[in-house]
Amino acid sequence: MSRAPWLDGELEYRSFGTPGAPRAVVVLRTGDISTIDPDVRVTSGFDVRIVAIGLDAPELENPPAFGGQTPAGLTVGALEDLLAREAPGTRVGLVGERSAGPIAIHLAAAMGGTVDRLAIVGVESPSDPLSRDLHTPLLDEVTADTLIVVGGEGPATVRDAEWYAGRIARARVDVIDAEELDTINGQVTLTAVWGSVLAHVAPGAERR
Repeated sequence: MSRAPWLDGELEYRSFGTPGAPRAVVVLRTGDISTIDPDVRVTSGFDVRIVAIGLDAPELENPPAFGGQTPAGLTVGALEDLLAREAPGTRVGLVGERSAGPIAIHLAAAMGGTVDRLAIVGVESPSDPLSRDLHTPLLDEVTADTLIVVGGEGPATVRDAEWYAGRIARARVDVIDAEELDTINGQVTLTAVWGSVLAHVAPGAERR
């Protein structure tokens, strides 16, 4: 486990996969498993380096759209600095799951062409008109080829996915049928769809 400075605390992250691989993928999640490989068997089939970063309150408080000095806005800045150290001078793939998804989206917007592939999994759209209005200009700045995954018993719905897809220039939606999910509560998780997500954010990195 590694740590990077953030305000008066630290961001925890872990690197795994292939050391020195030309392709880097950054994964943003919350909870106890946030820095654990989503599926070792899948990851081993790719020549890619994964940087998994764990986020939690207060890192997620107030979306970056409300201004750069909110906790979430400052987290985006800290993540930019971390990526500059961990994956210097290279384009990266970026993944955000559930409540970490908005941070991933705004990090992709902030980093421009450095993030060329983005995937968000089970991410709900903003819940009120003000938040939606504030998010939209930032979504216009996302240039990455984006995969939006929803399905099963939620929490994000097809309507949430379509809201994002309608505002991100290069986005497509993948709806997973509940019968295809081998999860305890029937909800879509990054682990359940890691194969397709990793193939999207690390194109051409599959081992021959």
